[in-house]
Amino acid sequence: MHNIKNELVFRSNPNFIFHDSQGFEAGSIGEFEQMKEFVSERAKTTHLKKRIHAIWYCIPMDQYHRAVLAAEEKFFNECDTGSVPVVLVFTKCDALLIQGMAALTPEEQNLPQARRIVIGRQNAERMLKGNPTWERVQKMMYPPNAYVELRELHKSNEGCRLLLKRTVGALNEEALQMLLVTTQHTNMLLCIEYAFRM
Repeated sequence: MHNIKNELVFRSNPNFIFHDSQGFEAGSIGEFEQMKEFVSERAKTTHLKKRIHAIWYCIPMDQYHRAVLAAEEKFFNECDTGSVPVVLVFTKCDALLIQGMAALTPEEQNLPQARRIVIGRQNAERMLKGNPTWERVQKMMYPPNAYVELRELHKSNEGCRLLLKRTVGALNEEALQMLLVTTQHTNMLLCIEYAFRM
């Protein structure tokens, strides 16, 4: 069984400490209960280094039309994270471009390649915006505080910047927002934005 208490720390920024549940959709009830206990303990602790400040719940979008899984229902209906915000992270959004290209009409398939790609991207955007998962989890007992769609991570840090910005925005304490902004090293614009807000 995977241990969520194991810390993941990156040499590039040891101020960020991550804990990975490794998912529990195929896991046992015991793994889910272990995760709930961990979240409950770490959300309430006053020891800053042990406290969790945000949860990223990842859902892959390479199968965007899939139903909300039982594990997601269980998490958003049974896992009270207290004051710890949950950011729903839609991953693999780039996979929608393939599906968007497959949705081209016969007439669109005869257009020049550059135009086909533009229409394929528009189709992919419609698929993403039509994603029912966000609306469904918003109606659950403990809905996420924010969401972010990650795409084109191979090109730049833009996806990471957006994830960080949404995470900071979801934090409900000004002191925690400043702590997160000051400990990250990659997004100077976010530092400036929050410096002016505070």
